[in-house]
Amino acid sequence: MSDRVPALIVMHADLAAALLRAAVKVYGPVEDVETLSGEGLSRDDMIGEVCRRVERWEHGGLVLTDFWGGSCHLSGVTAARGRGEVIVVSGCNLPMLLDYLHNRDQLEASALAERILKKGQESIRVKRSAA
Repeated sequence: MSDRVPALIVMHADLAAALLRAAVKVYGPVEDVETLSGEGLSRDDMIGEVCRRVERWEHGGLVLTDFWGGSCHLSGVTAARGRGEVIVVSGCNLPMLLDYLHNRDQLEASALAERILKKGQESIRVKRSAA
């Protein structure tokens, strides 16, 4: 079994904290997952805060962001640069976070990132009512 893969959820407004609260309601108590809001932070401050948090990770971890190309994502990418197994996954939703929590003790960061990416894609569906 591998070490637990830590995560930092970085999203706009209070979305990261709300997503983690929802996950706790479904999953139960959660450790080794932090949240960060970009609210009120300059770009440099946000990058510095993400860097400060991920540099504590001995064996890497996941930075989960709300959407590709936004300030949260770009801060994660900048912080991950040169830090080995620090991987940024964008578009994080509740099914992805729950899958991460269920598998973070069994998989390494890169395999876990690929797994939750697939879970997120599979969780987006359209249901039309029958005519």
